[in-house]
Amino acid sequence: MALDTRAASALILLFGLHASHVRHLTATQLTRRDGHSYLTVDRHPILLPPRLARLLHQLAEAPHTRAALTRTNRGEPWLFPGFVPGRPISQTSLSSKLLTQGIDTRPARNAALVALSGDLPAPVLASILGLHPNTAVRWSGFAKTSWADYLAARAAGLHRERNTTPQK
Repeated sequence: MALDTRAASALILLFGLHASHVRHLTATQLTRRDGHSYLTVDRHPILLPPRLARLLHQLAEAPHTRAALTRTNRGEPWLFPGFVPGRPISQTSLSSKLLTQGIDTRPARNAALVALSGDLPAPVLASILGLHPNTAVRWSGFAKTSWADYLAARAAGLHRERNTTPQK
C-alpha cells in the first residue's frame, strides 16, 4: 500500500478524522517534542503512536514527484499534496485511493468515533478532534449503551415467569 494511503487510513481508523480534514493536514502540524510525535488537528496536539508517527514523518519528508509543476515551493507543505501545485489532494481522489484498498471512509470513521467516544468525555473529544460539541455528545450517546432497558425487560420477564410458573 502506498505511504500516503497507509497514513490517511491510519488517521481515519485511529482518530476518526474526516477525509476532508486528513487531506488538509500540513507538515507544520506534525511536531516532535521530548521524544514523542504530535499531530495538531484542531487546536490541541494529539500524541501519535510510534508507528503512525514514523509513517507521517516519512510522508512529510518524502519528495513529492507527481509532476514537474509540484516541485515549486508555493503554498502549504501538504502531507497529502494534490495534482494542482499548492493544493491538497482532492477528497474524491483520497477516498478513491482508500476505497481501492478496501477502506470505506464513512464506516471506518464512524467505528473510530464510537470507540473514542466510549473512552473520552464528549467535551474532550470535541476539543481534541475539532468536532462540534453537539456532535461529540451524539457520538458519546452511540457509544454508551445503557443497560437500564435490558435490565428492566429482564426483571419484568423474570417476574412474569414466577407468576405463571405452577407452584409445587
